Amino acid sequence: MPIHTAAAARGSADRGVLAQVRLATRGTHDALDALLPVGLRDLHDYRRYLGALLPLAEWLAHGDRPDWPRAKTDWDDGQRLDCLRADCAALDVATTPTAAPSSASWPHWLGGCYVIEGSALGARLLSRHAAGLAEEHAEVRGARRFLGHITSDPPRWGRFVRLLDALPEGDAGAATSGARDGFAIVHSRLAPGGAPA
Repeated sequence: MPIHTAAAARGSADRGVLAQVRLATRGTHDALDALLPVGLRDLHDYRRYLGALLPLAEWLAHGDRPDWPRAKTDWDDGQRLDCLRADCAALDVATTPTAAPSSASWPHWLGGCYVIEGSALGARLLSRHAAGLAEEHAEVRGARRFLGHITSDPPRWGRFVRLLDALPEGDAGAATSGARDGFAIVHSRLAPGGAPA
């Protein structure tokens, strides 16, 4: 539920590239959601969450190419990575680099964005959990930049859906591949036995 709120994403659209990506990755993101089934119960969960999203944000921040559409530069969120890095540093979360896929195309990169943009839907609930954790753990008070940032623009998801659905139908496979790569990055860090937080 918390990493990528499936129900909220399902309600966004029933056709187009978004629907194809959502359908193709439903089982994958349901499995990811099951790794934090009740959200952030404790500081360990919060550290895992931040550490799992950091390599995805790094891939998306550095995976662009100059020949991509102008919409890419309009869409990119440079602050997201800075906020995540600051929160990870505040909580001593390991930031060991993770091998990220190359962004073979603009649709593939947008598929990766589907994962992190969808995570903002669940982040509204997680932000409340983090506020509760901040009452118990002083270090969390200075480590809530990322959640504050990704929940500060609620209409962003709708704008992203329009961008994804503006892709030609023939790009749905590349977008799906990018989403699968994005989910795999997060899952590899969040799953038991993944990279330590």
